[in-house]
Amino acid sequence: MLVPLLTYCLPLVVIYFALRNYFSLRSIPGPLLARCTNLYRALLVYNRNAHEVHLKLHKQYGSLVRLGPQFVSITGSSTYVSQIYGIGKGLVKSDFYSCFQNIVNGKRAASLVAMTDETQHAKSKRLIAHAYSLSTLVEYGELVDRTTDVFLQTLEDRFAGDSQVLDLGRYLQFFAFDVIGELTFSRRLGFIEQGVDVNNIIDAIGANFSYFSVLGQMPWLDEAILGKNPLYVQYFRKSVSSPILLFAQGLLKERLQDLEEGSADEKQDKLDKPDFLSRFLKIRKEEAGEETLTDAQILSNLFMNINAGSDTIASTLRAIFYHLLRNPASLSQLQTELISAVADGNISSPSPTWNESQQKLPYLCAVVKEGLRMNPALSLPLERVVPKGGLTLQHEDRSQTFFPQGTVIGINPWVFHRNQHVFGDDAESWNPSRWLSGKEKETKQMEHSILSFGAGKRSCLGKNIALLELHKLVPALLLKFKIELVDPSKEWEVSNAWVLNQSGLNVRLGLR
Repeated sequence: MLVPLLTYCLPLVVIYFALRNYFSLRSIPGPLLARCTNLYRALLVYNRNAHEVHLKLHKQYGSLVRLGPQFVSITGSSTYVSQIYGIGKGLVKSDFYSCFQNIVNGKRAASLVAMTDETQHAKSKRLIAHAYSLSTLVEYGELVDRTTDVFLQTLEDRFAGDSQVLDLGRYLQFFAFDVIGELTFSRRLGFIEQGVDVNNIIDAIGANFSYFSVLGQMPWLDEAILGKNPLYVQYFRKSVSSPILLFAQGLLKERLQDLEEGSADEKQDKLDKPDFLSRFLKIRKEEAGEETLTDAQILSNLFMNINAGSDTIASTLRAIFYHLLRNPASLSQLQTELISAVADGNISSPSPTWNESQQKLPYLCAVVKEGLRMNPALSLPLERVVPKGGLTLQHEDRSQTFFPQGTVIGINPWVFHRNQHVFGDDAESWNPSRWLSGKEKETKQMEHSILSFGAGKRSCLGKNIALLELHKLVPALLLKFKIELVDPSKEWEVSNAWVLNQSGLNVRLGLR
């Protein structure tokens, strides 16, 4: 009796939920398949060009596009950023982010980026936020310079002159990994010197993004069937779940062992290192009690640094050099500013300090902003869940759109950064001068509309560190080398697995 009943009832239940999802957002336009299943958006991400398709869909349908039964992509008004991501709005991160949570000793150990519980996020952020604050940049500057010096010397030794071809994009990624190693552990990981993917860490992180960016479009697959399935976690993933975590775990154990040996002064010296690991361990020592950092939390924070602070920086650096090299007038203007600043004694050479770059190099600052605008390293929608009571989105024409509780909405930075209403008629073109127009109100609006580091209380904690790296390496390379594309007519290839990965930035170097 029960089996026949289930046989007849199950299809009806499936049809009910399908129809409910189909009609719940029926006023929002979008592809027909997207109204019925999240498989549509999963396939876009699987094909690695979701950012381009999202842009085309918004040009076709307008500021609101339905990309799933309960998912809406949004672009247009700059006021949408504060309405969706603003503090106190009640929208929380979707289960897209839970896919990126790690398993440590059979339990979830989410980094700040992947946390979906706002209370947990607030507690965890409170403990470590100072390590990423603007006031710490002076202390981190020396670590960045140390890696920069090795990077410049390696490129000079291996590629300067003799018409050798340098895959600059690949070496910028090596730099990003080694500098985050220096910042996190006071140790370069060896990518630059060896010129290879050490321990296959780059491939491991790439595979991680490739896998979870697709699963994130249908997160129930990860939760119920694949990586987070409770039975799978219990019997097959009792220890560390990621090659990057294993790497970080090894360095954590090494540092903890060092702290157990030596005199009290030697132990204090190791705790006083200016890297993130020492700061996390010092926080644990000073914050005794239930809310102090556990080994698992420290490990997750180390993972966050490596995972979030490497590929994203590499992606942004590649974009800045690609657009500069394809726009000779812009490159020449930046080179003139840098050479003049050095000649006048206004900046340190080849790598300016943070204050020097902000006070003496306005066009460099504009170039970095334009690079972040043209190439937001994370280029899938920043998903949020509409809370109880729903959300009424206010449009500039004073009309409104109501989203019921549980609707997932989000802005794709790649799409939003090409919004002509915010960034001008040439929003799809490279133009650093847009940031130097002298129109303070418009410039502030553009700055508040940059989503490269997210927005609101969940914006990237490492933003200041990332900006420090960008403002140091770009001038250092341009003051040291003459750089030209091997084939200026050839465009690069961009693959989007949440992080944009570009290939084809082949150049020749000459010493200045």
